[in-house]
Amino acid sequence: MIQRLSERVTIYTGFWGEQAAQKRGMHMLIEISVLIMAIAVVVLVVFLIQTLREAQASIQTANETLRETKELVHQSKEDVQELMKGVSELIHQVNQQVGAVEPLMSSVRNVGTAVNEVTAAAKEASAAWSGSLKRQAALNAEKASAISSWLNWLDTAARTYQTAKGLLEQTKRASNAAAKQQFASASAAVDNKQRG
Repeated sequence: MIQRLSERVTIYTGFWGEQAAQKRGMHMLIEISVLIMAIAVVVLVVFLIQTLREAQASIQTANETLRETKELVHQSKEDVQELMKGVSELIHQVNQQVGAVEPLMSSVRNVGTAVNEVTAAAKEASAAWSGSLKRQAALNAEKASAISSWLNWLDTAARTYQTAKGLLEQTKRASNAAAKQQFASASAAVDNKQRG
C-alpha cells in the first residue's frame, strides 16, 4: 500500500510536474509573444513617425506653394486692373479724336460738293462759249469782207475769253471762300471739342 501510494504520489507529482512545466512553457511562450508584439509596435511607431514627418513636410511645402500662388494671383490681378484702366483711357481718347475729326470730314465733303458744282458751272460756261464761237464763226463766214470778219471773230473771241475767264475766277473765289469758311468752322469745332 505504501508502495502504491508512493506510485500514486509519483504519478501525481509527475502529472503535476508536467502541468507545471507546461504552464511555465506557456508562460514563457506568452512572454516571448508579448516581447515580439512590443518590438513590432515599436517598429511600427518608428515607421509611422517617419511617414508623418514626410507628410508634414509635404503639407508645409504645399502651404508655401499655395501662399506664393495667392500672392502671384493678387499681383496679376492688380496688373490686369491697371492694364484695363489704360485701355479704357485710350478708348476714351480715341473717341474724342474721332468726334473732333468728324466736323472736319463733313467740311471736306462740303468742299467736294462745292468743287463739283464749280466744275459743272465751268462745263456749262465752256459749252456756251463753244456754241457762241460756232455761231460767231458761222456769222463771220457769211460776211463779205475777210478782214472785217477776222477782226470781228478776234473781237468775239477776246470778249468770250474775258467772259469765261471772269466766270472761272468768280467760281474759284466763291469755291475758295466756301471752303475756307467750312474749314474754319470745322477747325473751331475741333478746338472746342479738344478744350471741352
